[in-house]
Amino acid sequence: MPPRVQDAFLVRGREVAFSRKQVIMTEGAEDTDVFLLIAGRLQFSLISPQGREVILREMGPGEMFGELSAIDGQPRSTNVMALEDSRLAQMSAADFAAMLSEVPDAGLWVARQLAQRIRNLTDRAFELATLPVASRVQAELLRLARETTTPGADAVEIRPMPTHADLAARVGTSREAVSRELGLLAQEGLLAQSGRTLRIGSIAALRAVYERMLR
Repeated sequence: MPPRVQDAFLVRGREVAFSRKQVIMTEGAEDTDVFLLIAGRLQFSLISPQGREVILREMGPGEMFGELSAIDGQPRSTNVMALEDSRLAQMSAADFAAMLSEVPDAGLWVARQLAQRIRNLTDRAFELATLPVASRVQAELLRLARETTTPGADAVEIRPMPTHADLAARVGTSREAVSRELGLLAQEGLLAQSGRTLRIGSIAALRAVYERMLR
């Protein structure tokens, strides 16, 4: 988020705190406030009618959510939970609309964020519809690596690593299938896991395996 937009959000919003595992937003709720994550980490998910959880994404500091309901007035489209103790700034839909019209670059930045989310959801929909479990697990590991590594680095440590159950919820499979695929990648020397730390020795090598399976 551009500093000018973030400063405007913090001035107009009020700070709120949520503890680990506390629910911040529920699918179908009719509130329309917008949130900026100041510190902590959040998880976005949906629950199927059969009770199966599908994890959509995670969010780190400096990112915003809740703007869809503020813009169109429709109920919330996802559940949001704090993965760790988190601090957020909360702003009403009316104040959010005023910020978009008053702060230079705010509207363009929000439009770019929405465009990026659409692209990410399109990628995930394609993966779920067309790729085998092994490729979906590899694609998720590559996403986690991109979020964690510094530009130009080839090795990365992901910690805390999502649980196998969380990874399964992200890629639409079972925990057992994720464990099996991670074990096969470890046997090939592409990654190593110790507790909640996952080390990918070479992102380029993992990407090569992923791309090879797409052919």
